[in-house]
Amino acid sequence: MGMTEYEDEPVEGLPEYLPEGETMVWQGRPTTAAMARRVFYIPHLALYFGLLIAGHTVYRLMEGVSAAQVMGTFVWQAGLAAVVLVLLAWLARSYAASVIYTLTSERLVIRSGVALPMMVNIPIEQITAADMRTYRDGTGDILLKPVADRKLHWVLLWPNVSAWYSRPIRPLLRGLPDPQRAADAFTAVASQHYRVTAGEQTAVPVRVHAGGEGAVTGRIERDGRGADTAEASTRTPNGLGGSCHGVAVGVGRVAKRCDLRAT
Repeated sequence: MGMTEYEDEPVEGLPEYLPEGETMVWQGRPTTAAMARRVFYIPHLALYFGLLIAGHTVYRLMEGVSAAQVMGTFVWQAGLAAVVLVLLAWLARSYAASVIYTLTSERLVIRSGVALPMMVNIPIEQITAADMRTYRDGTGDILLKPVADRKLHWVLLWPNVSAWYSRPIRPLLRGLPDPQRAADAFTAVASQHYRVTAGEQTAVPVRVHAGGEGAVTGRIERDGRGADTAEASTRTPNGLGGSCHGVAVGVGRVAKRCDLRAT
């Protein structure tokens, strides 16, 4: 990997060899571009700095300040903005390289940290929901909901945590280049831990997000034995449509998979 803080890992992304009977199902990591956009907001900051510098330059020119002075101010302002953006880009690349998500047949392991490496183990039985959101660039996020008594720390999980769910803490698998593959892996693992059958006795609304915007309501069908399945049709403002399916990962909760297609 070229990162000395992880050289002692017996298996990349894991603190130790897996015990007998436990197998690795999926591994993934965020893309640098997704980390830059959705964690460090580099495009937004670049636009902000650009507008700020342009507005200040026009203001000084309108006040009659000499072009030489205006140019001098412009250069140091643009240089300072560039330094900040380059630093944030380096952080985005470093965090994207340090983060790795490992899903085994028994647990999810989140490894992250640049200066101080951290690993968080979450048993599959402690995950009550897994929701997928896809974006226009093809990447996607999977937002997890742990059981109520699972104590997680926002600072230790960052940036693999949802900023909008500070309480309770909700781990977030960010910027996955192939989110559908990850969703399929979660579905497969969940089906090994929870009984899943079809039924039509009761239904619970669920929400599925796509393209970074829009949401549709589906249904979780539950039979008399308490097992759930789910399906929904989607159509979002960006022209994506498709179907979503899911398996239960706890009472009344569902791990959803969305098969989106252009319409």
